[in-house]
Amino acid sequence: MWFNHVIRIHKSTLINVEYLWRFITRGAMIICTHNQAGVDIIIPLCLKTEKLSPKTVSAILIQVKNASNYGNKIKTKLFEKLCPFDLGVFDQDATPRPVIRMVFALASQESEVLFREADETCDEFTAFDIWCAGLSCFRSVDEEDLASPESTTSRSPTVRNDPDYVDFIEQLGESSNGKGRIVTGLRERRMMSV
Repeated sequence: MWFNHVIRIHKSTLINVEYLWRFITRGAMIICTHNQAGVDIIIPLCLKTEKLSPKTVSAILIQVKNASNYGNKIKTKLFEKLCPFDLGVFDQDATPRPVIRMVFALASQESEVLFREADETCDEFTAFDIWCAGLSCFRSVDEEDLASPESTTSRSPTVRNDPDYVDFIEQLGESSNGKGRIVTGLRERRMMSV
């Protein structure tokens, strides 16, 4: 597994081993189209000991849930939606490689990592299912928070007090020939929007 950037695909037909191995060579992790059935993020992977090709590639299939009704209890139906055959990762007649299926229940009140039992996996392929509940710095947004943009952005982790960040911004201002504030503002907004 190797990636150094994220791309959003707009065609679900690109979620196939014929393309996934190319995403590895590009160093890309995939964000799926909006409202894609079952899968939100795909990280292509391949065994290091084999040559990279459509026959040797597999994937980590991830579904992300922000709703508070997804807690630290595994909901098997979410893993069923991550079936690599139904998603088109593997063709129906292919012999698939093992896949890793993950569900992130970000709004869970309790943080926990759970693994599904091996006997609960599908017979058509081998899957390692992982349920990741909670996130230490995650808080959901309600109506009161939407009253002002400042209240929403104040929940985001900030780097403005980090000494390395301050040094970086100062160097940026010195090297920008008088345009330091404009460039700094653009860079800060990009960093905070991630």
